[in-house]
Amino acid sequence: MSHPAYAEPFSGRPGAGPTHLTSGDLNVVRATLREIAPGWSAELNQAGPDEATIVVMPEGANDLIGPAFVLHRLPGRVQLDQFRWDEYRKLGGFHCLDDALAAMRARLVPLLAPRFPDAFDGDLP
Repeated sequence: MSHPAYAEPFSGRPGAGPTHLTSGDLNVVRATLREIAPGWSAELNQAGPDEATIVVMPEGANDLIGPAFVLHRLPGRVQLDQFRWDEYRKLGGFHCLDDALAAMRARLVPLLAPRFPDAFDGDLP
């Protein structure tokens, strides 16, 4: 069984896809957020012609709600990182954006679950 987080990069392989994240990738990330976390936002930050990140943040960039996630391309993979409480953590490298988003979803969904579910249905006696 392969492990995407430990994949060898496809450096220099022709036709391997874009070398940086694009506005099309941003649209995919935003569509994912609309499904699972509609209050969260995603922005494409371009530091240079071949250097771009997508930053996913909770409403108001509030660390109490959850971490910010950072996506960026490295040769042959998409890197997913997390930033919360002044701590930056590398979460892993993935073969494609969809795999990185699946990992982000796995971390994000538990944050959105109600913390105190109703203990009863109906009125009190």
